[in-house]
Amino acid sequence: MTNATALDDVLLALAHPVRRRIFEILFAGEARVADIAVAVAVSGEELETHMALLEAAGLVTRLRRRDGDALSGNPAPLSMAATWINTNRELWVMRVEMPGVRPASLGQHREPLPVRDRGMEQKPRRPRPGRHDDNT
Repeated sequence: MTNATALDDVLLALAHPVRRRIFEILFAGEARVADIAVAVAVSGEELETHMALLEAAGLVTRLRRRDGDALSGNPAPLSMAATWINTNRELWVMRVEMPGVRPASLGQHREPLPVRDRGMEQKPRRPRPGRHDDNT
């Protein structure tokens, strides 16, 4: 797995509030899946999807037990995301401090990046108040 793919997986895993809450619950130590389901108020297939994305990012490990599965957290992948965020924050701070300087990449045509779909259904966006998209 490339670093870019691993970073994408971590950011995708942390992009949903339910997955962030699951990860936060694991700060206290491993927890049974059934207890996590109650704490985040989701069940069944939706919970499995959230856990699968966290597992793919390496943020959690599923522990198979006789009395039911449990999850254990792994904060190591956070360092990669933190490094990327901090580096980009620093670059933007420098960019803001140098008005009139345009990054070279803005002048070049680039193909749009593909959207990665990990099985989560896209919720339809609500129209913004005061905006109407009439094609008549």
